[in-house]
Amino acid sequence: MRVKVEVCVTSVHEAEAAEACGADGVEICTWLACGGITPSNGLVDAVRSVVEIPVRVLVRPTPGGFVYTGAEAHAILIDAEVFGGGALGLVVGGLTQAGAPDVALMREAMRVAPESEVTFHRAIDHAAEMLLALDVCLDLGVHRVLSSGGETLALDGARRLNAMVERAGDRLLIAAAGGINPDNVVEIVERAGVREVHFAAQLPVKSKVRGAAMSSGHAGVSFETEPDREKIDGVLNALVKAGLR
Repeated sequence: MRVKVEVCVTSVHEAEAAEACGADGVEICTWLACGGITPSNGLVDAVRSVVEIPVRVLVRPTPGGFVYTGAEAHAILIDAEVFGGGALGLVVGGLTQAGAPDVALMREAMRVAPESEVTFHRAIDHAAEMLLALDVCLDLGVHRVLSSGGETLALDGARRLNAMVERAGDRLLIAAAGGINPDNVVEIVERAGVREVHFAAQLPVKSKVRGAAMSSGHAGVSFETEPDREKIDGVLNALVKAGLR
């Protein structure tokens, strides 16, 4: 079994590092601290121009929950259509008030991006019944689900991830996310039975902030980051040593 590795990136530099280290693909987003929101079209185009590995784009308009207002759903569909026009992979999702996948939203997103591979993102970890939510994704024809098994960490959700893998079979790919690192990736893969892992690899840059702060509430705080190549290499090497790549 060859386990694929996707790195979640927020910059061209991070995408270049992921490809150079040997990652199989990248997901582009911004604001990692909240789990990611939709990146700009400019950033997506810039990343696509410098990497040859597959690119997916997160389509998530807000950092809050996954029950969307009409305006938020409209934003999702506009972004899905824009990115789908380039046949990019879309990472999207939404829930109803009852905690089930928003079928109407997903159908419309897939309609406006017919050439895109579609991933239902970690909104599924907030679903009222995750296995029933997975059944809905299967019925919709979603290609992939990104999940931590309903826990903050994929290692803690490994049992449920395994149940999802068994339920999906060959009809849909389950990709594990949530706290994946070189020390636990092999255990997660072996316990969950997933064939793909997803993680971010970003380090803060320690630098002295000069000049006027761009946010008065965060004066003196640096938000600069750099790629964590050691983490990417570590995950890949751990999988290779375990015979999983």
